[in-house]
Amino acid sequence: MYFLGLLSLLALQSEAFKTNFPDETIAELSVNVYNQLRATREDENILFSPLSMAIAMGMVELGAHGTTLKEIRHSLGFDGLKNGEEFAFLKDLSDMATSEESHYVLDIANSLYVQNGFHVSDKFLQLVKKYFKAEVENVDFSQSAAVATQINKWVENHTNSMIKDFVSSRDFGALTHLALINAIYFKGNWKSQFRPENTRTFSFTKDDESEVQIPMMYQQGEFYYGEFSDGSNEAGGIYQVLEIPYEGDEISMMIVCPGRRFSVEQEIDLKDVWRGLGITELFSSSADLTAMSDNKELYLAKALHKAFLEVNEEGSEAAAASGMIAISRMAVLYPQVIVDHPFFFLVRNRRTGTVLFMGRVMHPEAMNSSGHDFEKL
Repeated sequence: MYFLGLLSLLALQSEAFKTNFPDETIAELSVNVYNQLRATREDENILFSPLSMAIAMGMVELGAHGTTLKEIRHSLGFDGLKNGEEFAFLKDLSDMATSEESHYVLDIANSLYVQNGFHVSDKFLQLVKKYFKAEVENVDFSQSAAVATQINKWVENHTNSMIKDFVSSRDFGALTHLALINAIYFKGNWKSQFRPENTRTFSFTKDDESEVQIPMMYQQGEFYYGEFSDGSNEAGGIYQVLEIPYEGDEISMMIVCPGRRFSVEQEIDLKDVWRGLGITELFSSSADLTAMSDNKELYLAKALHKAFLEVNEEGSEAAAASGMIAISRMAVLYPQVIVDHPFFFLVRNRRTGTVLFMGRVMHPEAMNSSGHDFEKL
């Protein structure tokens, strides 16, 4: 299922929520990453957290110089900002999103693991703590199993145990110098909850015309609903959009080709994604990370991302972790929308336009609706 008009849709929607933040940067990154994943995962479910990815790469950017820095800034959409302004931007987004006064729970945590004896710039450590509130831990990466256990425990603790086994001992070795880890956890209840007794089993028609039986939620109420055209002939060029707000109205789920009960988990090797977006030098021996360390041989060996999202009658629970390892306007209607074919979804902050989670469902039979004993995609 192609979705060419997403960026313009997000721009239209954000007009109703005035903000001083360049929210289009995260929105554009979201679309670019989605298109990269779609190109390589033609018929697969997709789930990722654009904000988690932006924060993780932002920590790496703090340590970059030269062409490496230029590639990162350009690929993340920061060319229009003054040098360094993006770090304050990401910090402010995180602070606003995690406000204790919110009706939802959103926890953003960052951690930096450094090899014992490896020198990291004091200025870099100060900045990564200032902008990302990162914890700094010294470890021995040659003890790869112990380090993997330590990092996995940290990720579990910051994602309400939803993200497990984020890294393995195979991800580290004697040549590993550092690992930057970001974790995001979200939990919110629907403003208007679905009644469990209204959940029924219906047929879901996939792109190949085959059908599977899945449980679908139902309710009738007041939602934001709209239609827009991207000018193409795909699906007639017309897309239906349903926005379901969480308590407090600040966070919402937008569904293109509509909503049902589902859970998705996905693990992604982001190296190819970042390369596809133009960040190439960072992953080669030509990388310039001298703002991070005086070791001129340092480069990024891995970029990992894992995300989970559960949607049920009460609301949503979601988590994501990212790791960098070195070596038309909406109108109020009363629609009845049935999601019986592949659909696209995103969870976003309506005030800033920031996309927290984004993806699509192509094969609902690959997902367990309980959200506990789920299958890897």
